[in-house]
Amino acid sequence: MDDRKEYWWVHHEAEVQPAEVDFVGGIPVGFRFIGRAGTIPAASAELLERLPAPPRPVIRPQAPQPAAAQPQRRGSWLWFIGILLLILVAQCSGDLFDLIK
Repeated sequence: MDDRKEYWWVHHEAEVQPAEVDFVGGIPVGFRFIGRAGTIPAASAELLERLPAPPRPVIRPQAPQPAAAQPQRRGSWLWFIGILLLILVAQCSGDLFDLIK
């Protein structure tokens, strides 16, 4: 069966008050007025209008973040050697061209 709680404006004893309404299978079975203790049977009150859903928190609780991936270090030595070769070529390019001629 479908058991749920909804919030409604309820007319009870010549007063209109907000209440938490217990439904079983789509039929109201009891009311608990907001700010009061205890419940009353559904036959002694009348549903008027459903209240909007309660607001959701603006700041949602943070879900645990997956562990940060380790930086990829596979090509780091290749970059290091490549930069060293570029520096070597830049420093020695004049002497190399003189030797070739």
